[in-house]
Amino acid sequence: MLDHPLVPGPTSAIEEGPWHYGADYIAVYFRGEKSALADLIPKPFGVTDGLCVGYVSEIISVAESGLEIAADRPDRTVYQEAAVGVKCEYMGRTGLYFPVMWVTTEWSLLRGLLNGYQKRLADRISMTKLHPLNPGMKPVSAGCTFGGFCVKGPERTMSLRVVVERQGAPDDLPPFGPVFGMRVFPKTDGSQGSVSEPVEVAKANSRVADVWLGTGSLATTLDVGRVEPISGAVYRSGFTILGSKALK
Repeated sequence: MLDHPLVPGPTSAIEEGPWHYGADYIAVYFRGEKSALADLIPKPFGVTDGLCVGYVSEIISVAESGLEIAADRPDRTVYQEAAVGVKCEYMGRTGLYFPVMWVTTEWSLLRGLLNGYQKRLADRISMTKLHPLNPGMKPVSAGCTFGGFCVKGPERTMSLRVVVERQGAPDDLPPFGPVFGMRVFPKTDGSQGSVSEPVEVAKANSRVADVWLGTGSLATTLDVGRVEPISGAVYRSGFTILGSKALK
């Protein structure tokens, strides 16, 4: 355990990494207005061409230090996440920065803040889930419609919809590059130290499967300017987060 908060044993909120993830995504790729996006991206990162992604997902996660938790505490392995990511640039390298991620569990929130993600607790995140034995549902195919939304307080902070047109491949998903973040822990008193460091999230074991492509639409309370939808996708992904590396 990382003992965070500083209480040892099973009351710790975060297991020691690396952390393994398997996720189902409903994603919409779009262009926002660069002037609005610039206000969402902290220096030293800069907006590139306005390309963005918004998604809702259901994620299964276990830590390498506690793989048995999947059986012992299954409630500590599943959460929902909704996010908006913006293509950005750092010292000639392009990547993806998430101005906000909404999640449904405390442990995902704290784990993300430690690694440089700007996470917030959502009240509810919902997304379309198909089941192969449900007589009223058909398998993913052309014409299937997927939807999802995130609620925080009185607002739907994001809602999206994807209409599937065809099966695709992992290479069909728009490339963004590495994920950048900011570890920010400001002072609340002059006697304290503070942290404000740009980071790159260290990932391994990345793979993508079951890709379906189509059209998408998205609305969000995050100020991204006018939303120009490009495409939509439904897919599954797996990866490991090793931590985050400070950028010089």
